[in-house]
Amino acid sequence: MFSLTYDGPPFRLFSSEHILALVAVALVCLLVALITPRLSPRGQQGLRWSIASFALANTIAWDLWQRAHGVWHIAYSLPLHLCTLSVLLAAILLATRNYRLFELLYFWGFAGATQALLTPDLQASGHNFPHFVYLIFWTSHGVILWAVIFAMAAWGYRPTWRSFPRVALSTNLILIPIGLTNWLTGGNYMFLARKPDYATLLDVMGPWPWYIIPLQLIGLIICVLVYLPIAFYDFKRP
Repeated sequence: MFSLTYDGPPFRLFSSEHILALVAVALVCLLVALITPRLSPRGQQGLRWSIASFALANTIAWDLWQRAHGVWHIAYSLPLHLCTLSVLLAAILLATRNYRLFELLYFWGFAGATQALLTPDLQASGHNFPHFVYLIFWTSHGVILWAVIFAMAAWGYRPTWRSFPRVALSTNLILIPIGLTNWLTGGNYMFLARKPDYATLLDVMGPWPWYIIPLQLIGLIICVLVYLPIAFYDFKRP
C-alpha cells in the first residue's frame, strides 16, 4: 500500500475506481454543506479544525512518503502546484477565516481541483486503489472543496463579481515567485516553465510561453461558469 511502485491493475479514466472516488468526494461535499449549518457553534469549531488538521496532515503525509522512498526533490516536491498549494491555503483559510483567501480557493477549487478530479494524472503513474498515492490524490483535492464549502455553510461566505479581478491579480502575483522557483530549481511548478511530458490541453495552445495566455483565458471562462450557480442563487434570494 505504501510502496513506491504499484503492481496491481493500473488506474483507468472513468473506471469504477474513478467513478466511486468522485462519488465519495461529492458525498462529503454534500454532507459538509448539509450538516454544518445544523451544528452548534462548538460542533462547527470541531469540524472546522478537523478539516484544517486533515489538510495539513495530508500535505505532511505526501512529503514524508516521498522522502521515505528517496524521490523527494526540490524541483517537483514543493507544494507549489495549484492543488498542492491550495491544500495548505485551505488549512490557513479555516484557521484565519480570511475572506480574500476564500475567494481565491473558491475559484481554484471549483475551477481547478474539480478538473483534476475529472481527469486525474493517476493514469500516468497507474497507481490505483488501495495504494497510498491513489488515496492521497483524492483526499488532497477533496479537502480543498470541503474547506470552501464549510466556509460558505458556516460563515455565509460567497464570491461576487468583484472577486474576479482580485483573484486574477492574486493568481498572477503568485505566479511570479513560482516562476522564479522554476528558474532556480529547474522545476515546472504550475507548468509555467514548459508543457508536461504527457498529453494535455496545453498541447493545442501553442509553444512556451504563449500557451500561458490562452490558459488564463480558459481559466477565466471556467471561473465564470463555476460562479454562475452562486450568482443565480443570490439573485433569486429575497
